Amino acid sequence: MNNLAVRPAIVALSLCLLRMPAGYAARDTAHDAIEVRAFVNDACVIADEPYFMPVAANGDASDQAKFLPLLGIVIGKLAELFINHEIQASADRMKSGAARKDTHYAVRKQMNLYRVDFQPAPDLNINAKLGCMTIVAASFRPEPADCTADYVPKELTRESMGVPQNQWKTSRADDSIENQLRRANVCVTGKARAVYESRFEFSKDGTAYRLTDAGYHIESLLTTQDKGASRTTIYTLKISDPAASDQQEVLSSAWVDIGTVSAGSHSGGVKGDATPWLRVPPMSIEARRNYDGKTKIHQEVIGQIAALERALTRNQRVLASLDERIARAGSDVAEGLRQERLRVVVQNQAQAAELDARNGEYQDLPRAPLEFMPVTIEVAVTETESEKKARLALADIIGKNSNTFASAVGGAATSLLSKSASAADIKTESDPADSANDLVRTKDLYFDALIDAQTRTSDPARADSQHRLIVAREEYNQARHSLGLEPIK
Repeated sequence: MNNLAVRPAIVALSLCLLRMPAGYAARDTAHDAIEVRAFVNDACVIADEPYFMPVAANGDASDQAKFLPLLGIVIGKLAELFINHEIQASADRMKSGAARKDTHYAVRKQMNLYRVDFQPAPDLNINAKLGCMTIVAASFRPEPADCTADYVPKELTRESMGVPQNQWKTSRADDSIENQLRRANVCVTGKARAVYESRFEFSKDGTAYRLTDAGYHIESLLTTQDKGASRTTIYTLKISDPAASDQQEVLSSAWVDIGTVSAGSHSGGVKGDATPWLRVPPMSIEARRNYDGKTKIHQEVIGQIAALERALTRNQRVLASLDERIARAGSDVAEGLRQERLRVVVQNQAQAAELDARNGEYQDLPRAPLEFMPVTIEVAVTETESEKKARLALADIIGKNSNTFASAVGGAATSLLSKSASAADIKTESDPADSANDLVRTKDLYFDALIDAQTRTSDPARADSQHRLIVAREEYNQARHSLGLEPIK
């Protein structure tokens, strides 16, 4: 297991409904009543819509085109992370303050930030494959709704088959945003007021992330029906610890500033690499203890399996070296080397049998995924009349001092903030060995020593193996103690 490596895994989050304050809902007229919903998948709904191969002459156009994607992937069941109906007040809305009049909210009251899967080994990750977030402001069909059958695929014209991809054209008649949303079963009534998309990017080592603008399509502004009006628009993502106090601790906050837009504005996203990397929120001590307790047996068995595999690899290297030395040695020395080779062969056979037993034991353990570390998540779309007001709104929504953001929020810039805007939060280089990495290192050494002690056959070597096991266990327990975990015995 790569300890707490965070990398994308398929999103599996449940639907949650949260009602908004009555005063906030009352400001919308019947014509202006909308909902804001956010969806997450490994690809964007609009920006990553694939082309489909032209159907064969004897094929059914509606079926064949849907199942022959030329590029990209066909979106499966998207997870609707956040949803709200603007109906009436709720005491659980936000502990940190009342809803803003210039902001539309989409809220998932609570989710678990981390998830562990057990196949093929315990693997702890962020609880989602965070590839892209799609925010939709619209009137939606009543649930349950299914509009995927009405989706008209982005079929490639036959004339485009022999030209470069940037010259491809589609032959479909309905190229609307509403049709593209149907591919992901996002079913809207009438025109979608606005759609915003942004991509999650994670560093290779899984310790940092950022959010980048993937495009937007604005049919009309959310705060005014004036077609000639313009607004500075930002949308935010805030992850908080659901503490009992009135002020929740913000674990991570992200925002995208798309600049000044008006009705009819469209963009394919911002290119470039100017967004800073920010640190991934680590597991809390309580969540780590919970994870350690519920996966203890799995970790012990898989730790032994990994140690046995390393031991077998070492054995093969030792045997190859002994064979070379025996071939060059004299008769007296060669006899001693043959005895050592026989010892290694016997030990190798014992360890191979133990590995088979441990693999069988792991297969019999429960392997249903588990989730840890509950958090509260909020998504909000804000439209203001100026860039200055947008900065103040951002500070208010995320719960920070406005001066902190003044230098960071700019036209069409995308930024992330994790717990504070201090330089310490921006990740500019690899982390040094920390407690979590030390835990992995000492854990491997402990299980290596354990396997060696269990499979040693000669008495003199067994005493040394037991001593190394005691030392390795002590170092492993010290690393566990630094993370608030109980010692092993």
